[in-house]
Amino acid sequence: MTATAELTDRLVARGRARRRTRLALTVSVVLLVLLLAAAAWVVWGSPLLGVRTVTVTGTARLDPVEVRAAAAIRSGTPLARLDPAAVADRVRRLPAVRSVTVDRRWPHTVVISVRERTPAAVESRGEGFALVDRSGTVFGTVTRRPAGLPLVSAPVDAGAPALRAALRVLDDLRPDVARLVRTVRAGSPDDVELLLTRHRTVVWGSPEDGTRKAAVLAVLVRHAARTHAGVRTFDVSAPDAPTTRR
Repeated sequence: MTATAELTDRLVARGRARRRTRLALTVSVVLLVLLLAAAAWVVWGSPLLGVRTVTVTGTARLDPVEVRAAAAIRSGTPLARLDPAAVADRVRRLPAVRSVTVDRRWPHTVVISVRERTPAAVESRGEGFALVDRSGTVFGTVTRRPAGLPLVSAPVDAGAPALRAALRVLDDLRPDVARLVRTVRAGSPDDVELLLTRHRTVVWGSPEDGTRKAAVLAVLVRHAARTHAGVRTFDVSAPDAPTTRR
């Protein structure tokens, strides 16, 4: 074989090798694209990694079934396509929900963690009672007045400032006095009164200086109990000059 023939054979062999390499590379790229497309379909488009279980935690007053209904998560919805913020917004519309978080747990679970509103007082509503939290939000009704919750009476006008003032006063009370409260009345935001056990009245006034008023009231109530003074009215509307009346 001449040198020219050998060179020609080598060039042909190299061309074939390059074509085989390009073909192998092309096949590899196509396979990779197909694998990525299949993986994307499994994650985003198929029920293989879809929702099978919706777990609700943190409920006491609410029925988990009610929370799941509000969440409106369709079984089989791909977890990757689920919008936790949208689910949380739907659950948050339930009056008894104070806050909520929604988490995806791969491969098939959604966890809805609910923080319920806590009743601070009740309002009289017809033949029943409405539960009211510290913010003044009404979130449920009961037929019987729950033990330990004061009755709040305030005008329900725009923004309910009187109601919020009454609830703010309850927040400021010392625990030993708070246990004695049966009713909170607020004719206006600056005119709050407490009705205690044994027909005793507390003239509170506005919610301002609430911590100071609460401390003074606690001292007056303890002193009246120790001395059996028979006090019927405690006036702490001016906490630096409180008065009591029989």
